[in-house]
Amino acid sequence: MANTNIGLLSFFCLAGSSVCLIFVIIPFLCLWKSLAPQWVMPEKMEKQLHAVPASKTVKFRCQATGNPIPSLRWYKNGKEFKKDQRIGGFKVYHMWTLIMESVVPSDKGNYTCVVENEHGRLKHTYLLDVVERSPHRPILQAGLPANQTAVVGSDVEFVCRVFSDPQPHIQWLKHITVNGSRVGPDGHPYVLVLKTAGLNTTDKEMEVLTLKNISLDDTGEYTCLAANSIGMSYHSAWLTVVDGVRCFS
Repeated sequence: MANTNIGLLSFFCLAGSSVCLIFVIIPFLCLWKSLAPQWVMPEKMEKQLHAVPASKTVKFRCQATGNPIPSLRWYKNGKEFKKDQRIGGFKVYHMWTLIMESVVPSDKGNYTCVVENEHGRLKHTYLLDVVERSPHRPILQAGLPANQTAVVGSDVEFVCRVFSDPQPHIQWLKHITVNGSRVGPDGHPYVLVLKTAGLNTTDKEMEVLTLKNISLDDTGEYTCLAANSIGMSYHSAWLTVVDGVRCFS
């Protein structure tokens, strides 16, 4: 038997025969090759300046790969960042993401992540700017509450979304007629207070007005009124109640 090697091919031929076997020789590749740290998604790290309003949640991501798996440390303004240095501390999600909830102006600064293993080292810096909100009267979401048409005997919900830094006080009103007039001598409309905040009610509960088993008398204009220490805002919607028999006849 003769054996001949040509590059990655090996020929084995039987003596006195034209029969040969061809083998492909594949060199062994080491699957555990040492690897210096590399960013996993560098395109998601391109935005370095983050300007956010106070009270928002901030997330800084520095995911990296390497062999062995690199370690990660966070620094604020050049000094190692520790949880007890911030009111409320911070979280690290899946090792690679720094999360700070309800940021305040004192959180402003440069946040640097450093990832390293025995073969290399990477670092990346984010700049955080916390913008203090200026006080303003409540802001109500456009289009809410919305006009509705409903059948006698059904239930109706009006929704009003309120945004306010100072604590808002929310009321639901129904416009009524007194002596044939919808407006009083002072120029303000006549209203009936349907819902107002109590000791155990939340803002979320106050953003919804529920009318149960409505009748034709519930037809009319309804207003969501929100006020804080700066001022007040309101949105109104109209409810049309129809007789179910006439509606579907």
